[in-house]
Amino acid sequence: QVAALEADLALARHLQACTQFCWAQAMPGASRQLQLEQALHPLLPAAVPLSLALDARGAFISGQNGIGKSTLLRTLGLNLICARAFGFCHAQSACVPRLAVYSSMQSEDSLAGGESLYLAELRRAHELLALAGSTEPALFIIDEIFRGTNHLESISAAAAVLHTLAARHLVIVSSHNLVLAPLLEDCLAPWCVRRDAGGALLLAPGVLQATNGIALLAERGFGRQIEDKAGRVFDWLSSHMA
Repeated sequence: QVAALEADLALARHLQACTQFCWAQAMPGASRQLQLEQALHPLLPAAVPLSLALDARGAFISGQNGIGKSTLLRTLGLNLICARAFGFCHAQSACVPRLAVYSSMQSEDSLAGGESLYLAELRRAHELLALAGSTEPALFIIDEIFRGTNHLESISAAAAVLHTLAARHLVIVSSHNLVLAPLLEDCLAPWCVRRDAGGALLLAPGVLQATNGIALLAERGFGRQIEDKAGRVFDWLSSHMA
């Protein structure tokens, strides 16, 4: 009883110190709907609130390098776990499904284990598919699937795995491979993390239109010559792939 009281007090102190929280409303049954209004990352002191609403389909999240896609996925995961475990979310309002949460974040190679990045990604994807086939409907959060192989095989493998997962489960994935958005539009709604005209961060329906990978070369001091060469290669590849 003392331990239970101490746990309750710890949660009460945490909520008292929070700038924003709400009691999470549960979606009925194994619903594939999710609504988070002005959700915050609970561990970041200057977190930017973002809103997401899903109805039946999961989400394909795009955005420029460094804009906060991975932080958004962590925000969603932490809030869903808080809702399931404690009944509250760090948000203005929340209506979430009663689903188990599985994730794949930051897969890395292993020198000691003789496992390349792609093999590590394949192992984790195989684990997720095994979970998907043996559990009740769940929610899967996946960050940058299959970075460790070439572009075409990465897209092909990612499309196959994500489409299979999304057939029975709610899937939220981020990726720089924008061509995945139309390939998965039947099961994942496209969302984009971007800045509005005033510079404020927001999450809105749609797919990233202006990438910034080459522009960052100049910002990080690679020089105009390398930036121009990269731009020419990018233009050729874009025409070739089209």
